[in-house]
Amino acid sequence: MDLQSLVIFVVAAVVTAVSALIAFPLLRRAGVVDVPSHRSSHSQPTVRGGGVAIGCGITVAASMAMIWNVSQHGVYGIGSVMIPFGFLVLTWCYSVIGMSDDLDSLQPIGRLIGQVVLALVFSSGIALFSTQGIAHVLAFAVIGVTLVNAVNFVDGLNGYVTTWAAITGGWFTFVGSWIGENDIMFLSLALAGSAVGFLPFNLGRAKAFLGDTGSYGIGAAVFAIAIWLFVLGVPIVVIIAPMIFVIFDVGLTLVMRLFQGENVFLPHRQHIYQRIQQAGWSHGRVSLFHAALSILACILSIPTLIAGNTATTYPAHVFWAGLLALYAFLPAWLDRRADKEVTHV
Repeated sequence: MDLQSLVIFVVAAVVTAVSALIAFPLLRRAGVVDVPSHRSSHSQPTVRGGGVAIGCGITVAASMAMIWNVSQHGVYGIGSVMIPFGFLVLTWCYSVIGMSDDLDSLQPIGRLIGQVVLALVFSSGIALFSTQGIAHVLAFAVIGVTLVNAVNFVDGLNGYVTTWAAITGGWFTFVGSWIGENDIMFLSLALAGSAVGFLPFNLGRAKAFLGDTGSYGIGAAVFAIAIWLFVLGVPIVVIIAPMIFVIFDVGLTLVMRLFQGENVFLPHRQHIYQRIQQAGWSHGRVSLFHAALSILACILSIPTLIAGNTATTYPAHVFWAGLLALYAFLPAWLDRRADKEVTHV
């Protein structure tokens, strides 16, 4: 990591931490507090909407990177500012939609319409800078709305999404560096650094939750970088590597609830990560377990990053199935073990 990269990462972390110290008391005084309910995985009233601090960290660090780029390349660096600027606009617009939910001021249909419009506008902008057609624009928009909501759905344990955001940002930083795309590398560093800056307030006994403000913003940031990597020709396996467990958890839970005839629009606590926690693991342990699996998934995709999708890289993908199976069956195994312990007492 060179000096510029290190500065961006540190600035993102520090600005996030300072912003958190300023924002949390203000949010608490404003009554933006999550009160535990029957579907909550926490037991103490906790400030929500703390993800605004991550937005601040990403914004300052990404803006510094853009200014740095223009100062180094002069007028020729202005063109490369457009997509990073669009990245910041997208993440903040999604964060604002999320904040409206944290403040209970926007109906679900309004949030969904806003998400769809933002995803379409961003995807259309990507198409203007690439050779993607209308089919890709629509596909990108669907992916964007799906990913943002998936991240929101798995934001139910202390540190879960924050550690995931740090790992995803770190992985995209590595990929950006590998393919020689400094803009992607710097934006990913801003995401990773901001997540790391928020971790002390969110891991363990959380002082604040990301809220929809943070989960929407993080989901949008990951979506933007992922689509950008796809347009640059990075293999899909490499792009989705850090997201595979989030997508799998949300997708499998949705299918199971539909199969059981449940109303999928009602709140619940049936995600795999929630059932692992209910089986006896702490928030931190579940979050770190998911982080470790995500890192392993990224490592297994390195051969594809190096050689592309070839017959020699396919075996590495098979190990994903094993990791996904481990993740899916862990709650049942923990429950059976607990039952045996009770029986033997």
